[in-house]
Amino acid sequence: MPYTNVVLAFQNISDSWELFELYKPYRKARLSVVNIASNYLPAVDQNGSQLIVRRKLVDRRRNLQGFAMPCGTATTSPEYFTGMDDRNDVHDLFTKANFPFIRELMYDLNFTLNMVQLDKVGYKQNGTFSGVMGKFQNRSIELGCLGTLMRTERLEVADFMIVTLIIKSSIIFRQPPLSIVANIFELPFSVGVWACCFALMAIYWMTMIAIRQLTSGERFGAIESLVYIIGTMCQRGCDIVPQFNGTRLLMFSLQLTSFFILTSYSASIVALLQSPSRAIASVGDLVRSPLKAGVMDTSYGRVYYQETQDPDVQELYRKKIKPHGEKAFLEPNEGIGRVKQEMYAYEGELNAAYKVIKETFAPEEVCKLQELEAIKLPPFGIPIVKGSKYRELIRQRLMWQREVGIIKRFNLIWIHQKPQCENLNAGFSSVGVVEMRYLYLFLAVGFLAALATLLAERSWWSGMAKKLKSRTAIIRRKNEA
Repeated sequence: MPYTNVVLAFQNISDSWELFELYKPYRKARLSVVNIASNYLPAVDQNGSQLIVRRKLVDRRRNLQGFAMPCGTATTSPEYFTGMDDRNDVHDLFTKANFPFIRELMYDLNFTLNMVQLDKVGYKQNGTFSGVMGKFQNRSIELGCLGTLMRTERLEVADFMIVTLIIKSSIIFRQPPLSIVANIFELPFSVGVWACCFALMAIYWMTMIAIRQLTSGERFGAIESLVYIIGTMCQRGCDIVPQFNGTRLLMFSLQLTSFFILTSYSASIVALLQSPSRAIASVGDLVRSPLKAGVMDTSYGRVYYQETQDPDVQELYRKKIKPHGEKAFLEPNEGIGRVKQEMYAYEGELNAAYKVIKETFAPEEVCKLQELEAIKLPPFGIPIVKGSKYRELIRQRLMWQREVGIIKRFNLIWIHQKPQCENLNAGFSSVGVVEMRYLYLFLAVGFLAALATLLAERSWWSGMAKKLKSRTAIIRRKNEA
C-alpha cells in the first residue's frame, strides 16, 4: 500500500548490498518491485539508508495503476442536477466546485472512480452517520468526491486533507425606507429648532395681541392673530388687512422668516424621502424590524439554525422562520425576488444570491442591498476515510494543486463575486401611501377636531338661542300683564 515500506536487502560477493522496495498501489494490485540502491555500503553513510528509501517516495507511488477508487458524492437537489460541469445551477456547489480537484487527482495519480451517489452528506444521529459520512463509517468508500463542512463529529469517521472551498452564508435585505421606521416630517429639524419655531410663533402672537390692546382700530384679535401666524408659517395668506404700519411690519418679518424656515424644511424632506434608514445593523435589529425572513433550502441551513448558540439568531429562527414551516425555506430565485419586491430578508449562500442579483437587479438597486452574517459556516474540505493509507499521498497532491493555483482558479470559476455598486445616487423612490401616512393621520385628526368643534358650537348656540327665547317670552308676558 502507499506509504508502507518493505525493503529487501541482498548482499553481493563484494560485501555491498542490493536494496529492493516492495509495495502495492492497492490491495489487489500486482506486487511492484523497485531497485532503490545498488552496491550500497552502509559503512560509507550510516544514515543514508533512510534517505534512499524515502527519496522520491511520492514520485514512485504516484502511479496507482488504474485503481478504481471507491468514492462517495452527494446530490441534495437531484431535480436540478444536470452534471458536474453545470455552472448555471447554484445547487450542490460543494459537490460540483470540488469535483475538478478530484478529476485532477485522477489524471495525476492514475486512478479511476467507483462512485456512489447519495442524496445527502450526512449528520450524526444516535451514534450513526447517514449519507456519505455513513459510508465512511462502514468503510465502504475510500474518498469523498465532494467538499464537506469540517464538523467535529465527522472527524470520528473521516480525515480532512485541505480546505478547498469557503462558502459564506449571509442575510441579504434592503434597508427599509426612513419613512417606514420614523416620522420623516419631524426629522428635518432638531428638537431645539422645533422649540425655537414654536417660541417664535408665541412671541409674534403676544406682540400682535399687545398691538391690539394699544390701538383701538386694529382688526386682528387674539383668535385672528393666532390663525394668521399658523397660516403664515404654512405659507398661507390672509384676507384681513392690518390698519397700522407696526402690524404690517410685524407681518412682513414673520412671512420672511417663515419663507426661509419652509425652504429648509422642504429641502430636507426631499432628501429624507430618498434616504434609506440605518435601522438594521445587527441580527437583533432585524428581529425587531417589520421585515419578513426566509432561508435558502439547504441541509446545513436547517441544522445550523437549530444548533446556534447566538441568542439573536435563535430569536430570528423562533419568531420569523419556524412559524412559517416549510414555506420559510425558499429557492434563491424566489427569495431574492421577494427581497427586490417586498420588505423581506433572505438568508442563503452568497454564491447563489449574487448570481440571481446580477441577473435580475438594476445597478442602482444593487446599491440598496445590505448583508448580515447570521450563521458562520466552517470551511469545506475533501474527506477521506479515517486512517486511509492514501491520505498523505492525496494530501500532498492537493497541496500541489493549491501551490500552482489550480484551486484558486476553479474557485474563481465557480464562485460568483459580489455585484459592485456602480452609481449610488442613480434612480429615485416614488412617494407612496406609507410615506404619507402621518399626513393622513394628521388630516383625520384635524377633521375630527373640526367636527367636534362644530358640534360644540352648534350645541352652545342652540343653548344660547333657547335661553334667549325663554327670556323674550318672559319679558313679553310681563309686558302683557
